[in-house]
Amino acid sequence: MRSVVSRLARLEQLNRLSTAPRRLRIQYGHLKTLPDDYTGSRHVVTVKQLPSGRDGEEWYEWEERPGPGPPEDADGLSDEQIIRVNYVERKRPVGC
Repeated sequence: MRSVVSRLARLEQLNRLSTAPRRLRIQYGHLKTLPDDYTGSRHVVTVKQLPSGRDGEEWYEWEERPGPGPPEDADGLSDEQIIRVNYVERKRPVGC
């Protein structure tokens, strides 16, 4: 019986230390991509924040840049998860 109690106490402690996000943020924006023939690593940067949408949505302009991005935040204890919805302009084939 004692092992069950200690296991439950450990699970409760792990649950409190969970890094699962407690808040969800959705960001919308337009993404300018690198040329199709670009090969190599790439990362996305925020160029500008646009006025909020009519329902309070967050809108941005993002741009792909060559090379690796900056190092990620090392603590990893953020209480929110951000989902980015990218709108990408479709490129027309050459000669059309």
